[in-house]
Amino acid sequence: MAMLSSEQTEPNKFKEILLEINRIIEKDRLRAGDRLPSERELSERLQCGRSTVREALRALELLGIITTKRGEGTFLQHHTSHQLVDVLAFYILRDVKSKQDLVEMRGLMEVNAAHLAAKRITAADVDRLQHILLKMEQKIKADELPGQEDHDFHHQIVRASGNELLLRMWYPIVLYSREVRESSLKRPGRPLEALEEHLTILQALQSGHPEQAAGAMRLHLEHGDYFRE
Repeated sequence: MAMLSSEQTEPNKFKEILLEINRIIEKDRLRAGDRLPSERELSERLQCGRSTVREALRALELLGIITTKRGEGTFLQHHTSHQLVDVLAFYILRDVKSKQDLVEMRGLMEVNAAHLAAKRITAADVDRLQHILLKMEQKIKADELPGQEDHDFHHQIVRASGNELLLRMWYPIVLYSREVRESSLKRPGRPLEALEEHLTILQALQSGHPEQAAGAMRLHLEHGDYFRE
């Protein structure tokens, strides 16, 4: 890495250090659960003081990107535990237009994910989706809200699309729109309707018809107030 310029402002230096830590994570091929280099090693590799490294690590820990275990070191967290989503949501989703744009974005992503999934879905994916729908049906019969199952169904379809970048982009989007999903499922009769729509989507996926899968997903999202023209 090139030495940080002394002419950079403090905020720019801090941002550069955070970016360099990310580059080290990528270069070392670290995954969730792996231990990061020590403060001393990071200081040497970044060519900056240990206090600056410590401050950057503290910021990453506050966002849930890393976690520190006393006597063991600092470890990379799974992206599902990040607090960054909630922090960004607080500042970004402060007006109706932003929320509507978010809902539309989720619709665009999931319709295209269904289209891809119909081409790439595996038997294991189908088994997982069927299991999710079985649990969803059981909850509905027990008069319980199947919020988690609804989330898991859509998550599995995005995974089945085989596009890792789409999955990474989808995750924060769906968390932002959590309120829309929950309010939709609370409408009288909506859980059972959603179950039937999910079954239609699954049938299209199993049949390997991308256009039908995308159309079924679009219709489902429109009925659930996720997708807007």
